[in-house]
Amino acid sequence: MTARAERRVFFSIAGVVCQVLLLGSIVSMLFVGIGILSSGAVAGDAGDIVPVSVDRVLASIPSTQSENDGSSSTQGADIDVPNAAGIPISKPLDAVLTSDATSQPLLNAWLDAIPAHDRRSFVAGLTKVVTAAEQHTASWEWDNRQRYVAAAMSEYARINIDRVTEIADAQKRTAEKLADYRGALGTLLGVAATLTLLLTVMAIERNTRPRVVAGPSSSPHAGSD
Repeated sequence: MTARAERRVFFSIAGVVCQVLLLGSIVSMLFVGIGILSSGAVAGDAGDIVPVSVDRVLASIPSTQSENDGSSSTQGADIDVPNAAGIPISKPLDAVLTSDATSQPLLNAWLDAIPAHDRRSFVAGLTKVVTAAEQHTASWEWDNRQRYVAAAMSEYARINIDRVTEIADAQKRTAEKLADYRGALGTLLGVAATLTLLLTVMAIERNTRPRVVAGPSSSPHAGSD
């Protein structure tokens, strides 16, 4: 095989390999794109906290008067919950906050762990829990009733804050996954661009390769006069 033929074979094989690799890069980029879209959808679904049902909260704490027997909380007067600024406080919740001074810093701390756009719904849900807890303990002694309401509020806050933490962790994992996908997509784009350039160069080399044109063959014997 001549050097020219070997070169032609080499470029043919290289062209096929580049085309296969380019196709593989394009397919991989499609899968990476799908992964980015699906990760973005998951992140969007996990954006807001899910409302907590009153029954779930009350089922998680002691429900009898004897189980809630204990001393009453310290009395308070004014409401000082900076994180609840601008959020309407209903009468049942207002009564708890004004009768138990320890509930005010607790509520402020709970709201600090809740995203600002979810705080209004958090307070609304807390009001429902307080109302249901007071109805459940309507015939109880005052100190046991107050203790039960405080336990219901704490359980409601715990469930919501746990949910917020789960969402934050999920969003962090999603962000890390998106960063990996974007890095992989950038690498694949670089590979595809390199392969495309190689194919272009090989095509130019093939099309501009000088062709050898065979001239008319001369007779080995001179013609006679």
